[in-house]
Amino acid sequence: MTDAVIEHFDGVADSYDEVLPFFAAFAGLTVERLKPVSGVRALDLACGRGALAVALADHGADVTAVDGAPRMIALLQAARPDISALVMNAAELDLPSAAFDLTVCGFALHIVTDPDAVLSEAVRVTAPGGRVAFTVPGPSPEHDDPLIDLYAEYRTSGNARHGNDFDYEFERFGLSDVRAETLEIAIPVPDGETYWNWSRSHGSGRFIDGLTPYRRAEMHARLLEEMVERPDFVLRRSAVLWSARVG
Repeated sequence: MTDAVIEHFDGVADSYDEVLPFFAAFAGLTVERLKPVSGVRALDLACGRGALAVALADHGADVTAVDGAPRMIALLQAARPDISALVMNAAELDLPSAAFDLTVCGFALHIVTDPDAVLSEAVRVTAPGGRVAFTVPGPSPEHDDPLIDLYAEYRTSGNARHGNDFDYEFERFGLSDVRAETLEIAIPVPDGETYWNWSRSHGSGRFIDGLTPYRRAEMHARLLEEMVERPDFVLRRSAVLWSARVG
């Protein structure tokens, strides 16, 4: 990731997955689907606050977690000293080859600068017969969601989308038994301010921060107004869990 992206995630680390348990919810589903055996050597790439790392550790895995944002790693180390948490670039891992049985990456492959390098490194550090697994955002839900509508509208102001163009053709990395599964979560959102704070607490916050102060304030006010009409609003999102076997 670029220095600007790392700086952003360092800046949101204290609120990352704390406003609403978005990544933790997907991490729980991911571990349920992967069904790792107790004692498995697992690596969590671009781990953030450690949603996947914690879920794996709680499932009995021996977990190493890496992220480029020092504050993310500091918070994970403080919360879970049983997890080996390291500041490291996922595209240039200072880790031995074939050292892990399972390598995972939650909601990062679609935004890293060089996804091919990240996946190549994931394959390198995973032992033959082991698995690599990545979650990426799925299709937008077919539900009334004012934030999704506002993103689409305000993106026309010149702000680029937050992502890359990775093609997910995993076979070209020598992987086999490629699987794609859909994960879905539903989290109640108590009010508009919570939804706004959540939207700024992760990667999408870069888009909002890129708006002019006037446009950002306008978007904020419009979201609050829209959410007044939705007192029982539920955040619904989907993800695709890609997994494949090494060798």
